[in-house]
Amino acid sequence: MEKTEQMQDVLQLEALTLSRAYLYTLFHKLFGGAPDEDVLDALLGPVTADVVDEYSAASEELQAFGGFLESLRDVVRAGLLDNAKDEYTRVFVGPLALPASPYESPYTGAHDMATFQQNTLDVRAIYRSCNLRVRREQAVPDDHVALMCAFAAEVSKRALKALRSGDYDGFSALLREQHSFATAHLANWLGVYATGVRNSKAGSQAVMYPQLLEALDAFVRSDVEFLAESAYWAESQEAPSERPSDCAPELADAQSALDALEQLRPFGIQDNELVPAN
Repeated sequence: MEKTEQMQDVLQLEALTLSRAYLYTLFHKLFGGAPDEDVLDALLGPVTADVVDEYSAASEELQAFGGFLESLRDVVRAGLLDNAKDEYTRVFVGPLALPASPYESPYTGAHDMATFQQNTLDVRAIYRSCNLRVRREQAVPDDHVALMCAFAAEVSKRALKALRSGDYDGFSALLREQHSFATAHLANWLGVYATGVRNSKAGSQAVMYPQLLEALDAFVRSDVEFLAESAYWAESQEAPSERPSDCAPELADAQSALDALEQLRPFGIQDNELVPAN
């Protein structure tokens, strides 16, 4: 492969890796805390539209989600935010019974509807292997959907750093780890969860959260394919002689948007955050 072709592939991979870091970060903010104006602005902004478009070519569900976001931009913002806050409370907080559990354990564990099962501890061990832990460990189950999105976002950023530095072996290893995690702890239950929310009373009055959960499920399924294909590509490449480690100029706006998104602190997010384990 000629150097120019390799660099074109690298730029495309950088764009997609940056996009997945952005989307997982956005889903973390949306599912981990009550929506506010800043989070809603990010969701309905042009960067999110571009990122969803990046992944929608092979996914009819993500194409439909892009259209859904476009329709939300025409809704009066104040009313949309109030309704989204109410829906977030019904779907993730209570006090009434939640329409469906936002934890992996009830879907894949040995005991129906129980949290803190063995797979919860398995997820905790995976976080720990990456020097991460749940901020409120023991109080909040590690397999909450928002925490898993936070983990995927963090490892994606590490992969992005490795790609930018020309460390293709490190990049591939991180993608393989993410593929294993997404297959074992995301793709196996998110569809059932999203359907449960959609078919509930809360789903019949949907504002945006059933659609967001369905979009996450579709994105994870596309992401699994991306991770496998990209890891295979990286394993077939020779490391470049130059290792710039900087964001490509073409992606500067998207990187700035990700940096800004990471700083958002919607109410309640502290219960669904990962912090360094040491």
